Amino acid sequence: MDEEKAKIREVLLECYGVDIDEAKCHFSTQNYAFIFPNHPYMIRVSKTPKKTRKEILSELMWVDDLKQFKQTICEPSISLKGNLLEEFEIDDVSYRASMFRAARGNIQVTTEMTPMFFICVGELLGMIHHVSTDEREIGMNYQRRTLKDSFSEQKKKIWDKLEPDVQNRINIIEEKVNSLPKSIGIYGLCHGDFHANNFFVEANNIWLFDFDGCCYANYLYDVASFIQACFISGFGKGKDCRKVIHEEIMPYFKLGYGLNHKCDEHYWDNLPLLFSYRAAYAAMMLAEIDTCGMVNSLVEVKKFFSAILQEDDIYEGLTKAMCALAIVEK
Repeated sequence: MDEEKAKIREVLLECYGVDIDEAKCHFSTQNYAFIFPNHPYMIRVSKTPKKTRKEILSELMWVDDLKQFKQTICEPSISLKGNLLEEFEIDDVSYRASMFRAARGNIQVTTEMTPMFFICVGELLGMIHHVSTDEREIGMNYQRRTLKDSFSEQKKKIWDKLEPDVQNRINIIEEKVNSLPKSIGIYGLCHGDFHANNFFVEANNIWLFDFDGCCYANYLYDVASFIQACFISGFGKGKDCRKVIHEEIMPYFKLGYGLNHKCDEHYWDNLPLLFSYRAAYAAMMLAEIDTCGMVNSLVEVKKFFSAILQEDDIYEGLTKAMCALAIVEK
């Protein structure tokens, strides 16, 4: 058994009384999702620095607010120790774990990513961004970080590990994103890690969890996170990614999104830039990880995001990454 997994397993057994050897592990950048077949709970483990009490409370307050608008927002469950969030260290690396018991259904497989699926996902994300916009309009402010600050800190941590051409590309992307307006309606509190490993699908219901990465950012970052994760899982394999996005995903996603968050066509103009930004951030987070015995796809995921950053045109980068690399099975 991998040493890291063995140590995490021991901690989670003590905290939650369940054995992750009986679960299927899903991996996304620095997060692990342990899904237990036929059981109404799952556990998320994140490899990230500890948060302050204010940050954690703000996350829980926001989740509670969202729950009033959508019952499929999943709250963390209390551990055997009476904590909503368990924090621990293994070999000087900080981890956080949460159990979610309210989620129903399962992680959506690629073959079932239908037009109705994209409509339902868009409807949920539109609701989240609508609530965030309403709260900004009345002056509510949560003690959560900005994505800009997190991006900058991650950049400093791993900069020397990146090739000069990748460094240059990241600098350009970062500068463009930082110059975007932070107007109400396009910028606010986001989920921060919105993708199909962080929600279960039950018929047309999307049960969303893991708000651990919620942060202030351009709303399109959530959209970019979701779509790129669809490609990593194999959606659109062998096709031109530009056509897949504009013909198979976005028409349906926009339909659902617009039910809750009204916007004009110009709202989506910066989506390609946010695709690049998401790829850059993911590539930098993955650069910290040298080995991971819990998943077999780490090398492929790293190559996927690196390949995206090698092209000026994000759609060409996505297409080449999909064609040239082994597709990671989630």
